[in-house]
Amino acid sequence: MDRFTGLTLSPISSGDCVAAAARAASAELIFKIVYENVTIQHKNGATRTYMVQRVDESCNDQSCEYICTMEGGMAPDIRERANIHVKVSHLADVREALEGSATDIRYGNLFLKAGEGIGVAATKMPGIGKGEPLIEKEARALIFDAVANVCEMSDGAQMLLITVSCPEGMMIAARNSAPQSGFAGGIRIIGAYGSIPSVHMREISESINEQIKAQTRTGVKSLLMSPGKYCAKEINEALHVDLKTAVNCYNLPGQAIDCAVEEGAENILLVGNVGKLVKLAAGIMNTNSVASDGRREIFSAHTALIGGTSSQVKILMGCATCDEILAYLESWGLKDKVMQSILIEIDRAMKKRCAGKLHCGVALFSKQFGFLGKTAETQNVLAKVSQEQFALSRRLK
Repeated sequence: MDRFTGLTLSPISSGDCVAAAARAASAELIFKIVYENVTIQHKNGATRTYMVQRVDESCNDQSCEYICTMEGGMAPDIRERANIHVKVSHLADVREALEGSATDIRYGNLFLKAGEGIGVAATKMPGIGKGEPLIEKEARALIFDAVANVCEMSDGAQMLLITVSCPEGMMIAARNSAPQSGFAGGIRIIGAYGSIPSVHMREISESINEQIKAQTRTGVKSLLMSPGKYCAKEINEALHVDLKTAVNCYNLPGQAIDCAVEEGAENILLVGNVGKLVKLAAGIMNTNSVASDGRREIFSAHTALIGGTSSQVKILMGCATCDEILAYLESWGLKDKVMQSILIEIDRAMKKRCAGKLHCGVALFSKQFGFLGKTAETQNVLAKVSQEQFALSRRLK
C-alpha cells in the first residue's frame, strides 16, 4: 500500500508496461493526445501508475512510439531495468501483419507483433501459437484492450499493428538463470489482466482545441477540418487540398466549430467521409456511432422529401452502410437530388452552430463513390482555405 495515497499498489509487470505504452501510443496516433502516465487497475482493486515517454522521432501521422521503463519486477518477470518500446502503426494492407502476428478474436482490426528483444514461440505453447510473440494470455488481452478502447472512441475503423520491442531483451534473456525452452529471441512478457480508464471526451476536446490554437496563433484565419484521414485521396483529387495540415475534429465537429469561433477564425472547410458528416443534416454534432447515428433515417427522410416512394424508403431503412444506400439511390437515379437536399440541411446546421460568425463550407466523400457534393459556400471558402493552408504547409517544412 502506498503510504501517501492509501491505495493498494499492484505488482510491477512487463505486461502492464506494454499496455501503458500501447495506450499512450494509440491515443496520440488517433487523437493526438499526449500522455505522461497511464494507470492500470487489477481485479483486486490494486492499481499502479506507469510513466511513459514519447519517442519524438517515431511519431507521425502513420505511427507513434512510446517507452515505458520497467524496473524491480517480481520473479519470474524482469527484475533489472529495461526500456520497453511499443509502436502502434496504421496498416494499409492486412497482409503486412499476418506473418508472426497475434490476434484477439474480439478485435479483428488489431495485430500484435514481437520486435527486437521480445521472445517468439518456437513451438505451440499454452495460449500462444508457434511464431507468435511470447506475450502471455492475460497480458496480451490487456494490451489489446488498451488499444481497442481508443479505436472505439473513434468508431473503431482503424487497422493497427502493435509492435513490442525491448533493446536490452536479448541480454536480459541471456542472463536469465531460468530455463528458456520453447522460445527464442528475447524476453517473455507476463502480467495479470486488468483495466485502463477509457479515453475521456475532455481529452479529445482538448486535443481539438490545441490543434486549432496552434494554427490561429500563427495568424491562420481559414481552417481545413476533417474527422480523420479517411478519403484523403478522393478529397485531394476533387478539391486539391491536402489533409496534412487539417485539424482532426474526430467525432466532435461541433466542438471544433465552437473553438474556431472563440479563436477568431473566419472560414472553415469541413471535408470527410459521408458516414460521419451526413449526421450534421440532423443537427448531430457528436458523430460517434455509440452516441448517435441516424444515417439511414437521414437518407430515408431526404429520399421521401425529393419524391421517393415508400418502398424505396423501406429499402434504405434496411441498409447497413452509406455506400449500400448510395448504390440504391444511384440505381434509382436519385443520388444527386438526395445529396443536394442533405447538403442544404448540413449548411443550415453549420450556420446555426457558429451563429453566423464563420463562413462554412462542407464537402462529402465516399471511398466507393468519390465526391458526393458540397454546400453553397464551399467554393468561396475553398479558395481562402487552400491559400492559407498551403502557406502553412510551406512554413511547417
